[in-house]
Amino acid sequence: MYELKSQYFTGIEAIDEQHSRIFKLADDAYKLLKDENKLFKDDDLAKIISGLQDYAKYHFSEEEAYMEKMGFKEISKQVEQHKWFLYEVNRLSEKLSEVSLGNQDALIEKTLENLTTWFQNHIEILDMQMK
Repeated sequence: MYELKSQYFTGIEAIDEQHSRIFKLADDAYKLLKDENKLFKDDDLAKIISGLQDYAKYHFSEEEAYMEKMGFKEISKQVEQHKWFLYEVNRLSEKLSEVSLGNQDALIEKTLENLTTWFQNHIEILDMQMK
């Protein structure tokens, strides 16, 4: 379901490679949501959210360094949105302690909602300005 499609390619190899990782994490979350044979999803969800935290720290640092190097004028918008994304992922992480059978799918759905918004509003629009 989630894959790095052409509209998300910046043409910057390192950035596109890193973006493929977040799409993989989104796809993992989608598969977890749809897995009707898995009763307890909290451990898998924790791995996905931890992966998003690790991804964000590494990728944002790399992307911001690249933007600085190239003199990208919209870097402040990028940094602001990067902080928002990390804040949201950290909020999801905090909610892991409250996960139960009754709400685990809702937390996965919230994760996917945040990622979809990120793909459409950040990668597809703001990151494309780096081309």
